[in-house]
Amino acid sequence: MKYYALILVSTLSLISCASKAAIEPESIVNNIPEDWAIDTPITINISDIWWNEFQDEKLNQFLSQFLDQNINLEQAMLNTRIAKQASVISTSTLFPSLGIRASAGESEQNSAGFPPIFSALFGEQSDEITTFNQENYSLSLNTQWEIDLWGKMRQGRLAGKQQYLAAQYNYTYYQFSLTSEATKLYFSIIEAKQLTDNAQQKYNNAKIIFDLYTSRYNKGIISLKALQQSELMLNLAKSDLENKKSTSTSLVREAKVLIKEYPNSTLDTSTEFPKSIPNIPEVIPADIIKRRPDLIASQYSLLASKALNKQAMRSLYPSFSLVGSTGTSSNIQDLLNDDFSVWSAGLNLLSPIFNGGKLIANKKIAKTNQEIAMLEFVDNLLTAYKEVESGLEFDRTTQLSLNLLKDNIMLSKSIYKTTFDEFAKGVASIEDVINANNALFDNKNMLATTERIRIEQRINLILALGGGFNYKR
Repeated sequence: MKYYALILVSTLSLISCASKAAIEPESIVNNIPEDWAIDTPITINISDIWWNEFQDEKLNQFLSQFLDQNINLEQAMLNTRIAKQASVISTSTLFPSLGIRASAGESEQNSAGFPPIFSALFGEQSDEITTFNQENYSLSLNTQWEIDLWGKMRQGRLAGKQQYLAAQYNYTYYQFSLTSEATKLYFSIIEAKQLTDNAQQKYNNAKIIFDLYTSRYNKGIISLKALQQSELMLNLAKSDLENKKSTSTSLVREAKVLIKEYPNSTLDTSTEFPKSIPNIPEVIPADIIKRRPDLIASQYSLLASKALNKQAMRSLYPSFSLVGSTGTSSNIQDLLNDDFSVWSAGLNLLSPIFNGGKLIANKKIAKTNQEIAMLEFVDNLLTAYKEVESGLEFDRTTQLSLNLLKDNIMLSKSIYKTTFDEFAKGVASIEDVINANNALFDNKNMLATTERIRIEQRINLILALGGGFNYKR
């Protein structure tokens, strides 16, 4: 048996385009192993579209429709659009804001100094009061620009960009993960079909035994108890067959929902497991794990939380804003006359003194969120290591189990054939035939399940390693 070293990553530079230095896992995770020992088959090149390696056109068609039609993927894409617009909003605070303001008003003034309705109370006649009416209209262009003296808004812009990138990579991983689950479901359907076929064959064998015993009973060769035993076996086989059919139909309906079609019981799939499955390279680069989209997203989320923490700190500092306006203010006839133009310009200073502890609380929240983001990053990193370790181990054990089951089926077929021949000659008992029949199809069912598990474990390993491979041998 051949073993290949998989040297573990020494530093986790998750992406070369990150705006900050990458996190070093040694500073937050202890006891990282130096290598992974794996047992792999002969390798082939694996493309980014890793499911092509199954060489199953029906699977390719199913996944193509899944990627185009799946509702969950559409919802995730919409969430990335929201994150993009949030990034635009965070960037807009760096630039001046412009707005047009228009107003119209009418005022009245009289010599009495108060409304005419009250003049009688003071003994004045209404004709002795002089009234003046005035109309005023204004049109102006206003601007305001907060000077980012402390970098507060630049930190907000950086956080918004990193949150958007995190959303993008989260979507990529979500798409990767859902595609993996859809592929597993496809092979679960193949397994269910094979289990149904095995149940049908098991029922057919039970029917042959029952018919044979019915003939013998009618001839008075066997007892009623023996006939009832064969009928019991037939009924159990029939019940198992119906259950297997129901399970297969349920999985097909689930798959139809994934591709946004009416959940009927019709789906074109293969009936056999593929002979070819995606292989992994004999030697995997140590830093392959850094390409995982979920780890990249986790790092961007951590960097965003750092920026938001800095922004919260700088919100405690004074802010300076340039304000200005230009326009006209007059009656409606002179509104566009340059002689009635007005303008203003100034500098506003706002320094927080007392706000009930709101800014301090925001700062503490931002710092706590940064600590939470760090813990989430560490947890995601450890989970990634665990998934690779488990994937390598399970991949090896399922291949061993598969080989053993194939040998068991050959033996079970031989035992059943020999036992049935002896039963037909009256040498073996019905219990011997039932046990041989059950053993044969139990092994066949275990083989189908193990085939499905082997494929699932290989898919899980590809997911843990961050995708397929493009390399030259």
